[in-house]
Amino acid sequence: MKKAVIFDMDGTLWDSVDEIVESWNKTCPEMHIRREQLIGLMGKTMDCFAKELLSEYKLDEAMEIIHACERDENEYLSHVGAKLYGDIRKVFETLRDMGYEIGIVSNCQAGYIEVFLKSSGLGKYFRGHLCFGDTGLEKHDTILKLMNTYHLKDTVYVGDTMGDFLSCRKAGIPFVFASYGFGDVPEPDYRISRPADLTKLFG
Repeated sequence: MKKAVIFDMDGTLWDSVDEIVESWNKTCPEMHIRREQLIGLMGKTMDCFAKELLSEYKLDEAMEIIHACERDENEYLSHVGAKLYGDIRKVFETLRDMGYEIGIVSNCQAGYIEVFLKSSGLGKYFRGHLCFGDTGLEKHDTILKLMNTYHLKDTVYVGDTMGDFLSCRKAGIPFVFASYGFGDVPEPDYRISRPADLTKLFG
């Protein structure tokens, strides 16, 4: 069994909020999305986005609009990318040299993680990844599915929201709070103020 670090995406590896706002407002101008709105929803599943941003629509109609936004977002981000936090590449290289497998689990749509890996050029560092769009499962179950698929036992999860923390509790693994992200977790197992702190934490 292998030791591993599994990462969340938004607020942990990169900040794509401004790009998503721009893309979604082009796809659906009537939503008038602002950065502050999206930050409050980051880490949640897409049905939560639909209920919050398109409350005047029936859920199935709102989800159709959200899916259109997701498709356009993936296409847009594949061209423009987004802001990475710190020197992520160096962090991944160090973790790999320390013997850690690296993965991603997110509540994002299918294809979003692949866009991140391609636009950032970091795909070679990751053992595997899964998201809500792939599995349709709650986050803790998606984490466990990734762990089982790649035989990961000694695993920690790095994220930035209370939802991430609660998912780790359900999955039975330690949680590392990325305090530079979008959320607040008062009592995490570990806390980092930048990605590079991980190499000190596990060193």
